[in-house]
Amino acid sequence: MGARTRCILIPAMLRRTLLLIALPSLLAADWQAGAGRAITTPQEPVWLSGYGGRPRPSDTVAMDLWAKALALQDPYGRRAVVVTTDLIGLSRPVADRIAARIHKRYGISRERLLLTSSHTHTGPAITGNLPLMQAPKPEWRAATARYTRYLEDQVVAAVGRALETLEPAELSYHLGEAGFAMNRRIVKPDGTIGFGEDPDAPVDNDVSVLQVRDADGEPLAVLFSYAAHNTTLTGKHMEIHGDYSGIAQAHLEKELGGQAMYMMGMGADANPSPRGSLEDVEQNGRSMADAVRQTLAKPGRKINGPLRARFERIEIRLEEPPSRADWQRRADEGEGYDKQLALLMLEHLSRDGSLQSTYDYPIQIWKLGGAATLVAMGGEVVVDYSHAIKKALGGTTTWTVAYANDVPGYIPSVRILDEGGYEAEFSQTYYGMPGRWHRSIERTVLDAVLEGAQ
Repeated sequence: MGARTRCILIPAMLRRTLLLIALPSLLAADWQAGAGRAITTPQEPVWLSGYGGRPRPSDTVAMDLWAKALALQDPYGRRAVVVTTDLIGLSRPVADRIAARIHKRYGISRERLLLTSSHTHTGPAITGNLPLMQAPKPEWRAATARYTRYLEDQVVAAVGRALETLEPAELSYHLGEAGFAMNRRIVKPDGTIGFGEDPDAPVDNDVSVLQVRDADGEPLAVLFSYAAHNTTLTGKHMEIHGDYSGIAQAHLEKELGGQAMYMMGMGADANPSPRGSLEDVEQNGRSMADAVRQTLAKPGRKINGPLRARFERIEIRLEEPPSRADWQRRADEGEGYDKQLALLMLEHLSRDGSLQSTYDYPIQIWKLGGAATLVAMGGEVVVDYSHAIKKALGGTTTWTVAYANDVPGYIPSVRILDEGGYEAEFSQTYYGMPGRWHRSIERTVLDAVLEGAQ
């Protein structure tokens, strides 16, 4: 009798389980990526934002501004897009309109669209952002509205170009450092908090970099971040300029090739050092570009797995606002921005009967395979959050970004709320907020981040 072949029968349920386990690897293809850009330089003089007290609209263009998009498609066909802009920040209405148009036209869901700003203080004002820093004259406000519509069109165009150029790519995450961030909060002789340089106060010197190469190994894009305000140039500078991040991107595109893109980290309480002149901005931009190149010279973590995305808005509380009588007194007796805020609050009270007590705050998390977790938060986020998040999630694989999707104000830690100063108090005036954030803000935000990153 010849040899007999044994047939092993696998139960149907087990067969289905094995198929589900094997299916991802059977279907998986390479990552794909595409880069696109659109110029966003104002086409007319516009009001600049970031510093109060400017006397007039912009007078020159020192360098062009851009909206840049990096489209990614993971090995399982799921697409995502990150957008960087050379801007002070996006208001929620502007970001929501952009997201709705991109979803309608390209099918990118909200959790897979990340909108960021460099926070340059020599860029145009945006409708809805920093409402008490808007232009004082109606004709200048009309120019801001025209620019905002133009900006929205250009961001959508940049995303379209990125999606149209998707091609096989290799992604890697790299971590390095730079050294020109300086905490700007100092204790004055009277015990209050002012502006200056404190070399002993916390900063986050991490430089996070996503390197994207095409199938031939050629540079396609480099996405990087650092936690220092784009405030090398000061309120006396009236020219359109991308500050140090604009200079760095230009250097990297010339020296590395491909498209360079910058996201601002959680450095709301840090300034670049030195600062104040065009020579300083060139120096800081060169330092930033050098730091990125040195970071890329180190081995990175190849991104193999899927891109998982999450987006949510959580409720953060404000302290109890002053009474109507207090606002009326400040409107009658105050001056400058405090008077403007009081008038705005009285307008809200007359229209709505009350003032806002909470804000729906955006948190977005992207998990890039097992290589990195990107935590993107709205607002001007102070460095304490970056340190806390990295400590909880792992410093070498956690990428923290601020000024994402909406910039409703500063996001202070409890430490900074207790110390007081600009980030805790007066900055709320510029953002048209009725008062300080409640002390629960830090715990509420960190709990949401840690839960979302699981």
